[in-house]
Amino acid sequence: MKQFLITVAGVLVALVLFLILAPIALIGMIGASAGSQPAMPSRSVLALDLRQEMTDQRSANPFAALSGEMALLDVIARIDAARTDNAVQGIYIRANTTGMAAAQAEEIRAALQAFRQAGKFVVAHVQNDGVRLSMPGYMAVADADEVWLQESGDFQAMGLSAEVMFLAGTLQRYHMQAQFVTREDYKTAAHTLTQRGFTPQHREQMNTLMNGLYDVMVANIAADRELAPQAVRAAIEATPLTGDRAVELKLIDQLGRPEEAERAALARAENAQIVDFEDYVPHPHSGGRVIAVVQGEGAIVSGPVEDGFFSDEQAMNSDRIARALLDASEDENVAAIVFRVSSPGGSVVASDQILAALRTARERGKHVVVSMGEVAASGGYYVSAYADEIVASPSTITGSIGVVFGKLIIGPAFEHYLSSNTETITVGSPMVEGFTSERPFNQAERAAIDASIDRTYQEFLGLVAEGREIAPEQVRAMAGGRVWTGQQALERRLVDHLGGFQVAIGRARALAGIAEDARVQLRFYPAEENPFEAFGRLFGASAESVHTLARLNAVLSDPRAQRAIEALETDNASIRAEAESLEIR
Repeated sequence: MKQFLITVAGVLVALVLFLILAPIALIGMIGASAGSQPAMPSRSVLALDLRQEMTDQRSANPFAALSGEMALLDVIARIDAARTDNAVQGIYIRANTTGMAAAQAEEIRAALQAFRQAGKFVVAHVQNDGVRLSMPGYMAVADADEVWLQESGDFQAMGLSAEVMFLAGTLQRYHMQAQFVTREDYKTAAHTLTQRGFTPQHREQMNTLMNGLYDVMVANIAADRELAPQAVRAAIEATPLTGDRAVELKLIDQLGRPEEAERAALARAENAQIVDFEDYVPHPHSGGRVIAVVQGEGAIVSGPVEDGFFSDEQAMNSDRIARALLDASEDENVAAIVFRVSSPGGSVVASDQILAALRTARERGKHVVVSMGEVAASGGYYVSAYADEIVASPSTITGSIGVVFGKLIIGPAFEHYLSSNTETITVGSPMVEGFTSERPFNQAERAAIDASIDRTYQEFLGLVAEGREIAPEQVRAMAGGRVWTGQQALERRLVDHLGGFQVAIGRARALAGIAEDARVQLRFYPAEENPFEAFGRLFGASAESVHTLARLNAVLSDPRAQRAIEALETDNASIRAEAESLEIR
């Protein structure tokens, strides 16, 4: 019996040790990795792999980086740091071939152009293994000193394609229905659920958007390859091409495998070493005035902030983003604010909360420049409308000034397939069950929703007219839920400048009266969460408790402590042996 109790106690101790020491070990590994960055060689070529997906912005979660996904703003910042780093001679790039956002490609293209203008080189390799080649991915590197292609992969078909699956027939087949109210005809977000195919307005909008994106990319590639736009258009529309033909048309400079392209890059920099882009640590600098960067990426939502431990999924939580704008505006050291918006929209209430914080920041004397990412539409445009200036990439998708509201009706499917029956008892307003999934809106509910939608749409039109200083009738004429490229939005005065994040920083400098050559510091909001706090959340402990565990880890790692523990274990072994011998007697 005593041996059984000893065994059970041993299991419990092991479990407790695992729950305590596993966090300690992880904290120790994090601390060790943070403090043991490899020394950078005196001459290096950075190896940047663009084939993986990128988020737009860095996560506030300190452990999100463990997912391996890069953030566009980090990539741009490191390229810019390498531009002025004498140790970095050039960049070797594995080009994206499977698809990336056109606006992301434009920002990387601009950063690489500035890098080359500093007297450094870029070598890019295209290794295509599919049936099409990412046109934005190629555009991002088209200005490289050398663009290589693996000949066995050919220069595959290039262009733009949009496949839209319409599920109205599927829902009907399975006794379900989507019921949505929109303002107006070009607000097509719910069409995949309510339609069986493109409506005339939906088709017109898609054609306008895709042609706009295509024209921008053709112009960029033509400028980078020093070709006439019509020649580039003809070459693209003739793809797929053999490698030799791509060289003849000047779309490609060299044929070869990735290793050959890497050697060619190293040959351009004598005695240089390849350094992975993720391992490149720019030289830190301090001093200069502060520009706050408020980050907002993903759907705009209200409610409590929910972050997974290792998650880098982004959402524009209205509490968090509004607090970030207000915190930045309260900081006396902040000269101006750049609000980076990459969002397809979301909640009207959440958007209104964020916009109110932006307006408060301006009332406090802070200039606010919005930098639009891949998409800043619907609610993403709503939260931007009152900025001092809006900067968008030519391929940013923006606009969508309209409203959509509705629900999915699944009750009949449950009744048909499961023979279920749902009955409802209500108290209070007759509208209280308006959004039940059991049935469509009744006449009174539909009238109330129509009134709410009309009111919201009029408010949206009004704030755009006031914020952008455009006549209301002009806003209405270009609203209707239409989406535009950044280039098209500039022509309609919905944005002020074309360019990416660095252009927005430049506009913030100008508004704050900071000289172009003066050093500035970027301070990101929301601030990255303290890793001890994040770890404490996971284990239900306070930050102080985890700090204590980290200190304990440091103590246990000390050789003197380890020797003491070993001596103690020896004494314990002797005591156990004596106890067992006594027990046997």
